[in-house]
Amino acid sequence: MKKLLIFATVLIPFASCVTEHGGFILIPPVEVELTQIPFVIIDHQNINFGLGIPEWVNSLLFEGERGIQAIEADLDSFLFVARSEGNNFSALQLWKDTFNAELAFPRLASTRIEARFSAGVHFPDVTYGALYETLIRSVSDARWTGMAREDNFWIQRSFAAVGDEAAREDWEFLILVAIEKSYFALQLNSIFDTLNPSQPPTVAQRLTFNNVAEHFFEGF
Repeated sequence: MKKLLIFATVLIPFASCVTEHGGFILIPPVEVELTQIPFVIIDHQNINFGLGIPEWVNSLLFEGERGIQAIEADLDSFLFVARSEGNNFSALQLWKDTFNAELAFPRLASTRIEARFSAGVHFPDVTYGALYETLIRSVSDARWTGMAREDNFWIQRSFAAVGDEAAREDWEFLILVAIEKSYFALQLNSIFDTLNPSQPPTVAQRLTFNNVAEHFFEGF
């Protein structure tokens, strides 16, 4: 099994520049589309140790879930990131310290599975019928096992004023959770096989659902 590597250096493709206030902005390659309002990182977990931002954090900030999935391609594990942000550092620190991967995983899994079934579909509950709601509920209620907390990181961000939105600063805490791909697939396929919605789906809804389930891990 390939090990999950946590890098503490800034990725080469990403440049950085120091601001007049001593903070710095990480600048993605021109072909990368930012997933949120650009911000200045004015502090982070490694800065006092002379280290950079981990690879998985860079990938998430600049490429969203696509960045995390790109890292997954070379691993035997699926990666999930729990996020919490706010302006109370102590409260966020407590969230990080008390975070339980086993308790948090059903929500992390259901969010990503829901996105997979919703991709390219305007009304999933119509496309899949009661199968969709039953799936999300089953994933959220399942007792998943085999996940592990791999890393955590925090950054302090400064957002410039944009339109009616005032300038602000906050912290974001990130926790990386991993689960072996084969073990995740075994548990998810078991959920697929035991779905029993109260309202039977139509033939078309069942066929569409089965097609997505069959190819679920292609691009997941």
